Amino acid sequence: MVVTETDSGRRRRFDSLFNENVAGIASYCRWRSLSPGDEQDAVAEVFLIAWRRLDHVPRDEKARAWLYATARRVMAHQARANARRRMLKEKLIAQPVAVRVEDDPLAARVQDALAALGPRDREVLLLAEWHGLTPTEIATVMRCPAVTVRGRLHRARLRFRAAFESQTSTTDPGAPVAVPARLGRCEP
Repeated sequence: MVVTETDSGRRRRFDSLFNENVAGIASYCRWRSLSPGDEQDAVAEVFLIAWRRLDHVPRDEKARAWLYATARRVMAHQARANARRRMLKEKLIAQPVAVRVEDDPLAARVQDALAALGPRDREVLLLAEWHGLTPTEIATVMRCPAVTVRGRLHRARLRFRAAFESQTSTTDPGAPVAVPARLGRCEP
């Protein structure tokens, strides 16, 4: 990439703006933020906006006020986003659980069998069985070929079945194996 004189001047202007104001903006964001991570994110966002909109940043002493106004808007946006996250978290916590493991022995055995699987097997199996994604959709999620997903899904189902059966046989060797229909099926 060729750096022109205009690009060089733009860079010098931004560097000057940054060096003169970063301490003040960081201090402002620090006392307005709820956590150090929020403060750092806000400062980075303010100067990213300044870089992108450098042609709109005033060239005189008004630049400082422009940066503080930008920081104020960034902090307000962060506060709204944090409030939305808190409300969503509270809403999710308040949701009743459909199946309690303590109440359903089959659910407890399924959970134990899933816990015995490796993370990759568990992920592909849950994407297919719990979320209802097709192998092609799972391939998009996992960024791999659909044929790879089909193989992983087949092996994950076999491993789940083995874990479920071994877990069932240790609790009651004479009990019939009741593998949930969808989880027990292996596609060709």
